[in-house]
Amino acid sequence: MESVQAADEGTLFWFENHHSLVGDKIMKVITHVGDPKAVIAVVAVAVILFFLAGRRRTALVMLLASLLGLGIAQSMKYVVKRERPDVAWRLVTRPHTPSFPSGHSLNSMAIYGSLALLAARHARRRLLAGLILAAGFAVPLAIGFSRPYLGVHYPTDVLAGWTAGLACAMLALWADQRWGDRELFAPPVTPLAAPQPLSPSTAGSEGIRRAGEITGVRGP
Repeated sequence: MESVQAADEGTLFWFENHHSLVGDKIMKVITHVGDPKAVIAVVAVAVILFFLAGRRRTALVMLLASLLGLGIAQSMKYVVKRERPDVAWRLVTRPHTPSFPSGHSLNSMAIYGSLALLAARHARRRLLAGLILAAGFAVPLAIGFSRPYLGVHYPTDVLAGWTAGLACAMLALWADQRWGDRELFAPPVTPLAAPQPLSPSTAGSEGIRRAGEITGVRGP
């Protein structure tokens, strides 16, 4: 445990020496994308859009995955009760909640990750699905990176948050594949047309033609 703490403090020291005016502004904006109000708004919009698109089970899966991530984050914080880093160069107000795991990292990965996986699964084009996945996972990665950069989390808090959040997102994908709506990547299945019955005259002519093909003798 002491080695983990030493690695965390060493990484924070690295962040301290790699600040810049532009980086500070960017990271302050990015971290707010993972604030509780922001992620709750994302969940609400996603659930409504899935519901309106006729994906009611997917909407429910999205909501349950988000609630699961929130529950894990809050329960683990008060079980572990790790103190947040106390650094003089902290760039934002130090939250009063415990440090482990990073709630911003966990909730953003669970919510943005679930949204990306579910939306990509129902996308009509693979290129669009790829873009959705790239954006959906880039956001929580950036949010998590911003937390130690701003001095309010240890790196291991963020790694734990990402891991638990990713588990929630993968669980959401599994649940949607099992109980959700059919993915749109699968080609539509068209029923085979039933053979049309032949009239007696047509059936006779067809039989003579086929017999001629076998014997090499043409009919009249």
